[in-house]
Amino acid sequence: MKALAIVALVITGISFIIPVYGVFISLGTSFLAVISFRSEAVLSGITVGLNLVKTAFLSPSIGLAVAAAELAEPGSGSMVYWGYVGFHLVALVLGIVLVMTKKKDTV
Repeated sequence: MKALAIVALVITGISFIIPVYGVFISLGTSFLAVISFRSEAVLSGITVGLNLVKTAFLSPSIGLAVAAAELAEPGSGSMVYWGYVGFHLVALVLGIVLVMTKKKDTV
């Protein structure tokens, strides 16, 4: 699972420079991070945190999607924004729950 967490982190770094599809790649890497969260909490948490910051603040394509949704139907832009950002928030909360419910290894 350590390899999966490292791959998710590397792909997250690459998704920062991909213009439009980087948002969708971020969704995929957050999913990979949730899978590996129980065994590698630190790397997976960093991955989901980077994806959250990127999607919430650094993605102009999300801004364009929100603006297009607002033009199509007023009030629907916030649903688009919180749909993308909410996915990462749910992934982070789910990962924290997975770490908290992890059984301790007994010697």
